[in-house]
Amino acid sequence: MKQLRSRIFTLFSLVLLAAVALTGCAPVAAPPAAGTGSDAAPAATSAPAEETSSTVTIGMNELVTSLDPPTDWAIAATWIHMNMFDCLVWRDRETAEFEPWLAESYENIDAQTWRMKLREGITFHNGEEFNADAVVWTFQRILDDETMITHRQWTFLESIEVLGPYEVEIRTTAPEPAFLSKMSGTGCGIQAPIAGQEQAASGAEYTPVGTGPFKFVEWVKDDSITLAANEEYWQGAPAIDTLIWRSIPEVSTRVANLLTEDVDLVVSVPAQDWDRVNENEGTSVEQFLTTQVMLLAMRVGPSTPNAEWSGITEDVRIRQAISYAIDRELLIELIGGMGIPVQSRITPPTMGWRDDYINSLGEYNPDRARELLAEAGYDGSPLTFHASTSWIYQKEVAETLTAMLQEVGLNIDLQVMDVTTFREQIYFPYQNDELYMDALGNSFFDPWITVLSERSDRRERSGWAGPLADEADTLIREAAVDMDPASREEKYKRIQELINEDAVNVYLYQMYDTVGLNERLQWSPPLDGFLWMGNATLE
Repeated sequence: MKQLRSRIFTLFSLVLLAAVALTGCAPVAAPPAAGTGSDAAPAATSAPAEETSSTVTIGMNELVTSLDPPTDWAIAATWIHMNMFDCLVWRDRETAEFEPWLAESYENIDAQTWRMKLREGITFHNGEEFNADAVVWTFQRILDDETMITHRQWTFLESIEVLGPYEVEIRTTAPEPAFLSKMSGTGCGIQAPIAGQEQAASGAEYTPVGTGPFKFVEWVKDDSITLAANEEYWQGAPAIDTLIWRSIPEVSTRVANLLTEDVDLVVSVPAQDWDRVNENEGTSVEQFLTTQVMLLAMRVGPSTPNAEWSGITEDVRIRQAISYAIDRELLIELIGGMGIPVQSRITPPTMGWRDDYINSLGEYNPDRARELLAEAGYDGSPLTFHASTSWIYQKEVAETLTAMLQEVGLNIDLQVMDVTTFREQIYFPYQNDELYMDALGNSFFDPWITVLSERSDRRERSGWAGPLADEADTLIREAAVDMDPASREEKYKRIQELINEDAVNVYLYQMYDTVGLNERLQWSPPLDGFLWMGNATLE
Protein backbone atom coordinates (compact mmCIF):
# COMPACT_ATOMS: atom_id res chain seq x y z
CA MET A 1 0.00 0.00 0.00
CA LYS A 2 2.90 2.39 0.65
CA GLN A 3 3.98 1.83 -2.94
CA LEU A 4 0.46 2.63 -4.16
CA ARG A 5 0.25 5.78 -2.03
CA SER A 6 3.63 6.92 -3.34
CA ARG A 7 2.58 6.34 -6.93
CA ILE A 8 -0.74 8.14 -6.46
CA PHE A 9 0.76 11.17 -4.75
CA THR A 10 3.52 11.43 -7.36
CA LEU A 11 0.83 11.52 -10.02
CA PHE A 12 -1.30 14.01 -8.07
CA SER A 13 1.65 16.30 -7.38
CA LEU A 14 2.36 16.50 -11.09
CA VAL A 15 -1.29 17.32 -11.73
CA LEU A 16 -1.26 20.10 -9.12
CA LEU A 17 1.97 21.59 -10.47
CA ALA A 18 0.48 21.64 -13.94
CA ALA A 19 -2.70 23.26 -12.60
CA VAL A 20 -0.72 25.98 -10.81
CA ALA A 21 1.29 26.66 -13.95
CA LEU A 22 -1.85 26.87 -16.05
CA THR A 23 -3.53 29.19 -13.57
CA GLY A 24 -0.62 31.56 -13.73
CA CYS A 25 -0.70 31.87 -17.52
CA ALA A 26 -4.25 30.96 -18.45
CA PRO A 27 -5.90 33.19 -21.03
CA VAL A 28 -8.85 35.22 -19.83
CA ALA A 29 -12.11 33.96 -21.31
CA ALA A 30 -13.54 36.19 -24.00
CA PRO A 31 -16.71 38.18 -23.26
CA PRO A 32 -19.95 36.42 -24.21
CA ALA A 33 -20.49 36.29 -27.94
CA ALA A 34 -23.46 38.00 -29.52
CA GLY A 35 -26.56 35.85 -29.78
CA THR A 36 -26.66 35.50 -33.54
CA GLY A 37 -26.72 32.40 -35.65
CA SER A 38 -28.26 28.99 -35.10
CA ASP A 39 -26.81 28.46 -31.62
CA ALA A 40 -28.59 31.41 -30.04
CA ALA A 41 -31.97 30.96 -28.38
CA PRO A 42 -34.61 33.64 -29.03
CA ALA A 43 -34.02 36.80 -27.03
CA ALA A 44 -36.65 38.18 -24.71
CA THR A 45 -35.46 41.71 -25.42
CA SER A 46 -33.84 43.27 -28.43
CA ALA A 47 -30.28 43.06 -27.11
CA PRO A 48 -28.31 42.23 -23.96
CA ALA A 49 -27.85 45.09 -21.55
CA GLU A 50 -24.55 46.90 -21.72
CA GLU A 51 -22.22 45.79 -18.95
CA THR A 52 -22.11 48.33 -16.13
CA SER A 53 -21.04 48.38 -12.51
CA SER A 54 -24.37 46.75 -11.67
CA THR A 55 -23.59 43.78 -13.92
CA VAL A 56 -22.53 40.58 -12.18
CA THR A 57 -20.87 37.71 -14.05
CA ILE A 58 -20.68 34.20 -12.62
CA GLY A 59 -18.13 31.70 -13.90
CA MET A 60 -19.68 28.21 -13.98
CA ASN A 61 -18.27 24.76 -14.68
CA GLU A 62 -21.38 24.05 -16.79
CA LEU A 63 -24.59 25.83 -17.79
CA VAL A 64 -27.84 24.19 -18.89
CA THR A 65 -28.91 21.71 -21.54
CA SER A 66 -32.35 23.32 -21.60
CA LEU A 67 -33.97 26.54 -20.40
CA ASP A 68 -37.16 24.61 -19.57
CA PRO A 69 -36.95 23.73 -15.83
CA PRO A 70 -38.66 20.29 -15.93
CA THR A 71 -36.28 19.07 -18.64
CA ASP A 72 -32.91 19.58 -16.92
CA TRP A 73 -32.33 18.77 -13.28
CA ALA A 74 -28.53 19.12 -13.07
CA ILE A 75 -27.58 21.27 -10.08
CA ALA A 76 -26.11 24.08 -12.19
CA ALA A 77 -29.23 24.17 -14.36
CA THR A 78 -31.50 24.32 -11.30
CA TRP A 79 -29.54 27.28 -9.94
CA ILE A 80 -29.88 29.19 -13.20
CA HIS A 81 -33.55 28.30 -13.72
CA MET A 82 -34.57 29.36 -10.24
CA ASN A 83 -33.25 32.86 -10.74
CA MET A 84 -35.99 33.22 -13.38
CA PHE A 85 -38.81 31.26 -11.71
CA ASP A 86 -40.55 30.99 -8.36
CA CYS A 87 -42.22 27.96 -6.79
CA LEU A 88 -45.35 27.81 -4.64
CA VAL A 89 -43.24 26.70 -1.67
CA TRP A 90 -39.52 27.17 -1.12
CA ARG A 91 -36.82 26.17 1.34
CA ASP A 92 -35.18 28.92 3.34
CA ARG A 93 -31.60 28.34 2.18
CA GLU A 94 -30.18 29.24 5.60
CA THR A 95 -32.49 27.26 7.91
CA ALA A 96 -33.79 24.55 5.51
CA GLU A 97 -37.30 25.35 6.75
CA PHE A 98 -40.22 25.53 4.32
CA GLU A 99 -41.82 28.88 3.64
CA PRO A 100 -44.69 30.11 1.45
CA TRP A 101 -43.42 31.60 -1.80
CA LEU A 102 -45.91 32.13 -4.63
CA ALA A 103 -48.39 30.51 -2.29
CA GLU A 104 -49.29 33.05 0.38
CA SER A 105 -50.29 30.23 2.74
CA TYR A 106 -51.02 26.51 2.70
CA GLU A 107 -53.11 24.14 4.78
CA ASN A 108 -52.88 20.37 5.11
CA ILE A 109 -56.52 19.24 5.01
CA ASP A 110 -55.77 15.52 5.31
CA ALA A 111 -53.05 13.03 4.37
CA GLN A 112 -53.80 13.48 0.66
CA THR A 113 -55.18 17.01 0.41
CA TRP A 114 -53.52 20.43 0.56
CA ARG A 115 -55.16 23.80 0.04
CA MET A 116 -53.04 26.72 -1.12
CA LYS A 117 -53.93 30.40 -1.19
CA LEU A 118 -51.94 32.20 -3.89
CA ARG A 119 -50.43 35.66 -3.75
CA GLU A 120 -52.31 38.31 -5.70
CA GLY A 121 -50.88 41.08 -7.83
CA ILE A 122 -47.91 39.12 -9.19
CA THR A 123 -47.19 39.17 -12.92
CA PHE A 124 -44.97 37.06 -15.16
CA HIS A 125 -42.09 38.68 -17.00
CA ASN A 126 -44.26 39.14 -20.10
CA GLY A 127 -47.08 40.81 -18.17
CA GLU A 128 -49.33 37.76 -17.81
CA GLU A 129 -51.13 37.49 -14.49
CA PHE A 130 -50.02 34.83 -12.01
CA ASN A 131 -53.07 32.91 -10.85
CA ALA A 132 -54.50 29.43 -10.28
CA ASP A 133 -54.62 28.69 -14.01
CA ALA A 134 -50.83 29.11 -14.21
CA VAL A 135 -50.38 26.59 -11.39
CA VAL A 136 -52.59 24.02 -13.11
CA TRP A 137 -50.89 24.49 -16.49
CA THR A 138 -47.36 24.21 -15.07
CA PHE A 139 -47.89 20.90 -13.33
CA GLN A 140 -50.32 19.35 -15.80
CA ARG A 141 -47.76 19.95 -18.53
CA ILE A 142 -45.19 17.87 -16.63
CA LEU A 143 -47.70 15.12 -15.89
CA ASP A 144 -48.73 14.93 -19.56
CA ASP A 145 -45.19 14.67 -20.94
CA GLU A 146 -43.39 11.43 -20.07
CA THR A 147 -40.26 12.59 -21.91
CA MET A 148 -39.53 15.25 -19.28
CA ILE A 149 -36.78 14.08 -16.96
CA THR A 150 -38.79 15.24 -13.93
CA HIS A 151 -42.06 13.63 -15.07
CA ARG A 152 -42.02 10.72 -12.63
CA GLN A 153 -40.92 12.99 -9.80
CA TRP A 154 -44.32 14.71 -10.10
CA THR A 155 -46.62 11.70 -10.54
CA PHE A 156 -47.50 11.95 -6.85
CA LEU A 157 -50.01 14.61 -7.94
CA GLU A 158 -53.50 13.23 -8.59
CA SER A 159 -55.42 16.44 -9.27
CA ILE A 160 -55.28 20.21 -8.95
CA GLU A 161 -58.67 21.81 -8.51
CA VAL A 162 -59.17 25.55 -8.98
CA LEU A 163 -61.24 26.84 -6.05
CA GLY A 164 -60.96 30.45 -7.14
CA PRO A 165 -58.63 32.74 -9.12
CA TYR A 166 -56.10 32.60 -6.28
CA GLU A 167 -56.80 29.32 -4.55
CA VAL A 168 -56.10 25.70 -5.49
CA GLU A 169 -56.67 22.35 -3.82
CA ILE A 170 -54.09 19.70 -4.57
CA ARG A 171 -54.82 16.00 -4.14
CA THR A 172 -52.03 13.43 -4.06
CA THR A 173 -52.27 9.83 -5.22
CA ALA A 174 -51.45 8.57 -1.72
CA PRO A 175 -50.56 9.96 1.72
CA GLU A 176 -47.61 12.25 1.08
CA PRO A 177 -45.30 13.01 4.02
CA ALA A 178 -42.81 14.73 1.69
CA PHE A 179 -45.42 16.97 0.02
CA LEU A 180 -43.77 20.32 0.80
CA SER A 181 -40.36 18.94 -0.11
CA LYS A 182 -41.60 17.75 -3.49
CA MET A 183 -43.49 20.96 -4.20
CA SER A 184 -40.24 22.88 -3.79
CA GLY A 185 -38.22 20.47 -5.91
CA THR A 186 -36.84 20.36 -9.43
CA GLY A 187 -39.28 21.70 -12.02
CA CYS A 188 -41.43 23.51 -9.44
CA GLY A 189 -41.05 26.93 -11.08
CA ILE A 190 -44.45 28.25 -12.16
CA GLN A 191 -44.47 29.18 -15.84
CA ALA A 192 -46.55 31.66 -17.85
CA PRO A 193 -49.29 29.54 -19.47
CA ILE A 194 -50.27 31.73 -22.43
CA ALA A 195 -46.67 32.18 -23.57
CA GLY A 196 -45.98 28.49 -22.97
CA GLN A 197 -48.98 27.34 -24.99
CA GLU A 198 -48.07 29.67 -27.85
CA GLN A 199 -44.50 28.36 -27.92
CA ALA A 200 -45.70 24.76 -27.89
CA ALA A 201 -48.17 25.40 -30.71
CA SER A 202 -45.55 27.09 -32.89
CA GLY A 203 -42.81 24.55 -32.20
CA ALA A 204 -40.45 27.36 -31.20
CA GLU A 205 -37.49 26.73 -28.95
CA TYR A 206 -38.54 27.18 -25.33
CA THR A 207 -38.05 30.66 -23.92
CA PRO A 208 -38.42 30.92 -20.13
CA VAL A 209 -41.12 33.23 -18.78
CA GLY A 210 -41.38 33.13 -15.01
CA THR A 211 -42.03 35.45 -12.06
CA GLY A 212 -38.51 35.29 -10.58
CA PRO A 213 -36.05 38.09 -9.75
CA PHE A 214 -34.43 37.96 -13.20
CA LYS A 215 -35.81 37.89 -16.74
CA PHE A 216 -34.34 35.95 -19.63
CA VAL A 217 -32.42 37.97 -22.23
CA GLU A 218 -30.16 35.68 -24.21
CA TRP A 219 -28.63 32.19 -24.31
CA VAL A 220 -25.51 31.52 -26.34
CA LYS A 221 -25.24 27.78 -26.01
CA ASP A 222 -22.10 26.46 -24.31
CA ASP A 223 -21.01 30.05 -23.74
CA SER A 224 -23.28 32.26 -21.65
CA ILE A 225 -26.77 33.07 -20.41
CA THR A 226 -27.74 36.69 -19.84
CA LEU A 227 -30.55 37.77 -17.50
CA ALA A 228 -31.92 41.21 -16.62
CA ALA A 229 -33.42 42.42 -13.34
CA ASN A 230 -37.16 42.02 -12.91
CA GLU A 231 -37.95 45.52 -11.66
CA GLU A 232 -41.46 44.41 -10.70
CA TYR A 233 -40.33 41.42 -8.62
CA TRP A 234 -42.81 40.78 -5.82
CA GLN A 235 -40.04 40.61 -3.21
CA GLY A 236 -38.41 43.80 -4.46
CA ALA A 237 -36.22 44.52 -7.45
CA PRO A 238 -32.79 42.85 -7.24
CA ALA A 239 -29.72 45.01 -6.79
CA ILE A 240 -28.08 43.41 -9.83
CA ASP A 241 -29.25 44.90 -13.13
CA THR A 242 -27.64 42.34 -15.43
CA LEU A 243 -26.70 38.79 -14.42
CA ILE A 244 -24.45 36.82 -16.76
CA TRP A 245 -23.76 33.11 -16.31
CA ARG A 246 -20.62 32.22 -18.25
CA SER A 247 -19.45 28.72 -19.09
CA ILE A 248 -15.81 28.35 -18.02
CA PRO A 249 -15.23 24.59 -17.58
CA GLU A 250 -11.48 24.88 -16.94
CA VAL A 251 -10.91 25.74 -13.28
CA SER A 252 -7.63 27.57 -13.89
CA THR A 253 -9.36 29.85 -16.38
CA ARG A 254 -12.20 30.54 -13.94
CA VAL A 255 -9.72 31.59 -11.27
CA ALA A 256 -7.77 33.76 -13.72
CA ASN A 257 -11.01 35.51 -14.71
CA LEU A 258 -11.80 36.22 -11.06
CA LEU A 259 -8.34 37.66 -10.40
CA THR A 260 -8.61 39.98 -13.42
CA GLU A 261 -12.17 41.02 -12.44
CA ASP A 262 -13.72 39.64 -15.62
CA VAL A 263 -16.08 37.64 -13.41
CA ASP A 264 -17.43 38.40 -9.94
CA LEU A 265 -18.07 34.90 -8.66
CA VAL A 266 -16.62 31.51 -9.61
CA VAL A 267 -17.51 28.05 -8.36
CA SER A 268 -15.12 25.40 -7.03
CA VAL A 269 -11.83 27.17 -6.37
CA PRO A 270 -9.21 24.45 -5.66
CA ALA A 271 -7.04 24.56 -2.55
CA GLN A 272 -3.85 25.44 -4.44
CA ASP A 273 -5.47 28.72 -5.51
CA TRP A 274 -6.90 29.84 -2.15
CA ASP A 275 -3.86 31.92 -1.15
CA ARG A 276 -3.68 33.60 -4.55
CA VAL A 277 -7.35 34.54 -4.41
CA ASN A 278 -7.31 35.64 -0.75
CA GLU A 279 -4.12 37.65 -1.17
CA ASN A 280 -5.34 39.33 -4.34
CA GLU A 281 -6.82 42.76 -3.66
CA GLY A 282 -10.60 42.65 -3.73
CA THR A 283 -11.17 38.88 -3.91
CA SER A 284 -11.66 36.09 -1.37
CA VAL A 285 -12.62 32.42 -1.06
CA GLU A 286 -15.55 31.13 0.98
CA GLN A 287 -15.78 27.44 1.89
CA PHE A 288 -18.98 25.59 2.80
CA LEU A 289 -20.20 22.03 3.29
CA THR A 290 -22.58 21.07 0.50
CA THR A 291 -25.32 18.43 0.41
CA GLN A 292 -23.51 16.80 -2.51
CA VAL A 293 -22.04 13.33 -2.06
CA MET A 294 -19.42 12.03 -4.47
CA LEU A 295 -20.18 8.42 -5.22
CA LEU A 296 -19.22 5.49 -7.39
CA ALA A 297 -22.36 3.99 -8.92
CA MET A 298 -22.42 0.47 -10.31
CA ARG A 299 -24.57 -1.23 -12.88
CA VAL A 300 -25.91 -4.47 -11.42
CA GLY A 301 -27.94 -5.60 -14.41
CA PRO A 302 -29.77 -4.57 -17.58
CA SER A 303 -32.56 -2.00 -17.58
CA THR A 304 -35.12 -0.81 -20.12
CA PRO A 305 -32.87 1.87 -21.69
CA ASN A 306 -29.91 -0.55 -21.68
CA ALA A 307 -31.66 -3.89 -22.12
CA GLU A 308 -28.77 -5.76 -23.77
CA TRP A 309 -26.24 -4.92 -21.08
CA SER A 310 -24.30 -7.64 -19.31
CA GLY A 311 -21.12 -7.09 -17.39
CA ILE A 312 -18.76 -8.07 -14.64
CA THR A 313 -20.47 -6.05 -11.92
CA GLU A 314 -23.54 -8.31 -12.13
CA ASP A 315 -21.65 -10.44 -9.58
CA VAL A 316 -22.10 -9.04 -6.07
CA ARG A 317 -18.63 -10.29 -5.14
CA ILE A 318 -17.09 -8.03 -7.77
CA ARG A 319 -19.05 -5.06 -6.46
CA GLN A 320 -18.06 -5.84 -2.88
CA ALA A 321 -14.44 -6.17 -3.95
CA ILE A 322 -14.63 -2.70 -5.47
CA SER A 323 -16.00 -1.37 -2.18
CA TYR A 324 -13.23 -3.00 -0.12
CA ALA A 325 -10.56 -1.66 -2.50
CA ILE A 326 -11.37 1.99 -1.85
CA ASP A 327 -9.38 3.90 0.74
CA ARG A 328 -11.52 6.91 1.70
CA GLU A 329 -8.83 8.27 4.00
CA LEU A 330 -6.46 8.57 1.05
CA LEU A 331 -9.18 10.22 -1.05
CA ILE A 332 -9.76 12.87 1.62
CA GLU A 333 -6.01 13.54 1.71
CA LEU A 334 -5.96 13.71 -2.07
CA ILE A 335 -8.64 16.41 -2.21
CA GLY A 336 -6.95 18.45 0.50
CA GLY A 337 -9.58 17.78 3.15
CA MET A 338 -12.35 19.11 0.90
CA GLY A 339 -14.78 16.45 2.03
CA ILE A 340 -16.11 14.29 4.87
CA PRO A 341 -15.97 10.51 4.35
CA VAL A 342 -19.45 9.02 4.21
CA GLN A 343 -21.19 5.74 3.45
CA SER A 344 -24.55 7.20 2.47
CA ARG A 345 -26.19 9.97 0.49
CA ILE A 346 -28.47 10.85 3.41
CA THR A 347 -26.56 13.47 5.38
CA PRO A 348 -27.47 15.75 8.31
CA PRO A 349 -29.87 17.43 8.83
CA THR A 350 -31.97 15.23 6.52
CA MET A 351 -34.27 12.71 8.21
CA GLY A 352 -32.79 9.20 8.39
CA TRP A 353 -29.11 10.07 8.50
CA ARG A 354 -27.05 7.48 10.37
CA ASP A 355 -24.28 8.40 12.75
CA ASP A 356 -22.28 5.31 11.73
CA TYR A 357 -22.32 6.36 8.07
CA ILE A 358 -21.29 10.02 8.49
CA ASN A 359 -17.64 10.95 8.90
CA SER A 360 -16.99 7.24 8.50
CA LEU A 361 -14.13 5.69 6.53
CA GLY A 362 -15.85 2.33 6.13
CA GLU A 363 -13.81 -0.85 5.74
CA TYR A 364 -10.76 -0.63 3.54
CA ASN A 365 -9.51 -4.20 3.00
CA PRO A 366 -7.63 -4.80 -0.28
CA ASP A 367 -6.76 -8.37 0.71
CA ARG A 368 -10.45 -9.22 1.10
CA ALA A 369 -11.06 -7.53 -2.27
CA ARG A 370 -8.56 -9.87 -3.92
CA GLU A 371 -10.15 -12.88 -2.24
CA LEU A 372 -13.59 -11.91 -3.54
CA LEU A 373 -12.25 -11.45 -7.07
CA ALA A 374 -10.73 -14.94 -6.91
CA GLU A 375 -13.99 -16.40 -5.58
CA ALA A 376 -15.87 -14.75 -8.43
CA GLY A 377 -13.48 -16.21 -10.99
CA TYR A 378 -12.60 -12.79 -12.33
CA ASP A 379 -10.64 -13.26 -15.56
CA GLY A 380 -9.19 -9.80 -16.08
CA SER A 381 -11.92 -8.49 -18.38
CA PRO A 382 -12.07 -4.68 -18.49
CA LEU A 383 -14.62 -2.67 -16.49
CA THR A 384 -15.72 0.60 -18.09
CA PHE A 385 -15.50 3.53 -15.67
CA HIS A 386 -17.19 6.77 -16.80
CA ALA A 387 -16.39 10.08 -15.12
CA SER A 388 -16.57 13.75 -15.99
CA THR A 389 -14.75 16.91 -14.96
CA SER A 390 -17.80 18.60 -13.47
CA TRP A 391 -16.60 18.71 -9.86
CA ILE A 392 -13.48 19.93 -8.14
CA TYR A 393 -10.72 17.26 -8.26
CA GLN A 394 -13.09 14.83 -9.98
CA LYS A 395 -10.60 13.81 -12.66
CA GLU A 396 -7.84 13.28 -10.07
CA VAL A 397 -10.17 11.26 -7.82
CA ALA A 398 -11.24 9.11 -10.78
CA GLU A 399 -7.61 8.42 -11.64
CA THR A 400 -6.85 7.55 -8.01
CA LEU A 401 -9.85 5.20 -7.77
CA THR A 402 -8.63 3.53 -10.95
CA ALA A 403 -5.22 2.98 -9.35
CA MET A 404 -6.84 1.52 -6.21
CA LEU A 405 -8.98 -0.88 -8.22
CA GLN A 406 -6.09 -1.92 -10.41
CA GLU A 407 -4.00 -2.53 -7.30
CA VAL A 408 -6.34 -5.36 -6.25
CA GLY A 409 -6.33 -6.86 -9.75
CA LEU A 410 -9.20 -5.21 -11.63
CA ASN A 411 -8.73 -4.09 -15.21
CA ILE A 412 -10.24 -0.59 -15.41
CA ASP A 413 -11.02 1.29 -18.61
CA LEU A 414 -11.30 4.86 -17.30
CA GLN A 415 -13.09 7.26 -19.64
CA VAL A 416 -13.01 10.86 -18.37
CA MET A 417 -15.37 13.00 -20.44
CA ASP A 418 -16.20 16.67 -20.62
CA VAL A 419 -19.33 17.58 -18.70
CA THR A 420 -21.64 17.98 -21.69
CA THR A 421 -20.62 14.67 -23.24
CA PHE A 422 -21.07 12.81 -19.95
CA ARG A 423 -24.53 14.29 -19.37
CA GLU A 424 -25.77 13.82 -22.93
CA GLN A 425 -24.24 10.45 -23.80
CA ILE A 426 -24.07 8.62 -20.47
CA TYR A 427 -26.13 10.12 -17.65
CA PHE A 428 -29.38 11.33 -19.20
CA PRO A 429 -29.87 8.38 -21.62
CA TYR A 430 -28.90 5.84 -18.87
CA GLN A 431 -26.07 4.39 -20.95
CA ASN A 432 -23.63 3.85 -18.08
CA ASP A 433 -21.68 0.60 -18.04
CA GLU A 434 -20.07 -1.05 -15.00
CA LEU A 435 -19.06 2.10 -13.12
CA TYR A 436 -19.59 5.82 -13.18
CA MET A 437 -18.72 8.59 -10.74
CA ASP A 438 -20.81 11.66 -10.00
CA ALA A 439 -21.82 13.97 -7.17
CA LEU A 440 -25.49 14.12 -6.21
CA GLY A 441 -27.01 16.71 -3.89
CA ASN A 442 -30.28 17.02 -2.01
CA SER A 443 -31.79 20.48 -2.13
CA PHE A 444 -35.09 18.85 -1.06
CA PHE A 445 -33.63 18.14 2.43
CA ASP A 446 -35.79 15.00 2.56
CA PRO A 447 -34.61 11.40 2.08
CA TRP A 448 -37.20 10.41 -0.54
CA ILE A 449 -35.10 11.76 -3.41
CA THR A 450 -31.88 10.07 -2.25
CA VAL A 451 -33.28 6.54 -2.62
CA LEU A 452 -35.82 7.07 -5.40
CA SER A 453 -33.46 5.76 -8.08
CA GLU A 454 -33.48 2.35 -6.36
CA ARG A 455 -37.24 1.87 -6.48
CA SER A 456 -38.02 -1.04 -8.80
CA ASP A 457 -39.39 1.18 -11.57
CA ARG A 458 -36.54 3.69 -11.37
CA ARG A 459 -33.46 1.49 -11.76
CA GLU A 460 -32.45 2.58 -15.25
CA ARG A 461 -28.87 3.22 -14.15
CA SER A 462 -28.39 0.33 -11.73
CA GLY A 463 -30.60 -2.53 -12.95
CA TRP A 464 -30.57 -3.68 -9.33
CA ALA A 465 -32.47 -6.94 -8.70
CA GLY A 466 -32.63 -9.75 -6.13
CA PRO A 467 -33.88 -10.23 -2.56
CA LEU A 468 -32.21 -7.15 -1.10
CA ALA A 469 -33.44 -5.04 -4.01
CA ASP A 470 -36.96 -6.35 -3.42
CA GLU A 471 -36.80 -5.46 0.28
CA ALA A 472 -35.50 -2.00 -0.57
CA ASP A 473 -38.31 -1.49 -3.07
CA THR A 474 -40.91 -2.39 -0.46
CA LEU A 475 -39.40 -0.04 2.10
CA ILE A 476 -39.00 2.83 -0.37
CA ARG A 477 -42.67 2.57 -1.29
CA GLU A 478 -43.78 2.25 2.36
CA ALA A 479 -41.65 5.18 3.52
CA ALA A 480 -43.10 7.33 0.74
CA VAL A 481 -46.59 7.14 2.31
CA ASP A 482 -45.67 6.77 5.98
CA MET A 483 -47.06 9.75 7.88
CA ASP A 484 -45.35 8.69 11.13
CA PRO A 485 -41.93 10.44 11.14
CA ALA A 486 -40.29 7.92 13.51
CA SER A 487 -41.44 4.93 11.52
CA ARG A 488 -40.50 6.59 8.25
CA GLU A 489 -37.02 7.38 9.54
CA GLU A 490 -36.35 3.74 10.48
CA LYS A 491 -37.31 2.62 6.99
CA TYR A 492 -34.79 4.98 5.42
CA LYS A 493 -32.07 3.77 7.76
CA ARG A 494 -32.69 0.18 6.68
CA ILE A 495 -32.72 1.13 2.98
CA GLN A 496 -29.21 2.54 3.37
CA GLU A 497 -28.03 -0.75 4.83
CA LEU A 498 -29.46 -2.70 1.91
CA ILE A 499 -27.80 -0.51 -0.71
CA ASN A 500 -24.44 -0.86 1.03
CA GLU A 501 -24.78 -4.61 1.60
CA ASP A 502 -25.38 -5.24 -2.10
CA ALA A 503 -22.77 -2.58 -3.00
CA VAL A 504 -25.02 -0.85 -5.52
CA ASN A 505 -23.28 2.45 -4.78
CA VAL A 506 -20.02 3.16 -3.02
CA TYR A 507 -20.33 6.53 -1.30
CA LEU A 508 -17.03 8.36 -1.07
CA TYR A 509 -17.35 11.76 0.61
CA GLN A 510 -19.72 14.62 1.31
CA MET A 511 -18.20 17.54 -0.52
CA TYR A 512 -16.96 20.82 0.75
CA ASP A 513 -17.02 23.38 -1.98
CA THR A 514 -15.80 26.91 -2.41
CA VAL A 515 -16.74 30.05 -4.23
CA GLY A 516 -14.38 32.81 -5.20
CA LEU A 517 -15.91 36.27 -4.81
CA ASN A 518 -15.15 39.81 -5.82
CA GLU A 519 -15.67 41.89 -2.67
CA ARG A 520 -18.11 44.21 -4.44
CA LEU A 521 -20.62 41.31 -4.58
CA GLN A 522 -22.20 40.91 -1.15
CA TRP A 523 -23.39 37.31 -1.11
CA SER A 524 -22.56 34.20 0.92
CA PRO A 525 -23.27 30.57 0.01
CA PRO A 526 -26.23 29.06 1.90
CA LEU A 527 -26.44 25.53 3.35
CA ASP A 528 -26.64 23.84 -0.04
CA GLY A 529 -24.60 26.40 -1.99
CA PHE A 530 -27.64 27.43 -4.03
CA LEU A 531 -26.67 30.30 -6.35
CA TRP A 532 -29.76 32.49 -5.98
CA MET A 533 -28.92 36.12 -6.64
CA GLY A 534 -32.27 37.69 -5.79
CA ASN A 535 -30.95 38.77 -2.38
CA ALA A 536 -27.40 39.70 -3.40
CA THR A 537 -26.26 43.31 -2.98
CA LEU A 538 -23.42 45.33 -4.50
CA GLU A 539 -20.96 47.68 -2.88
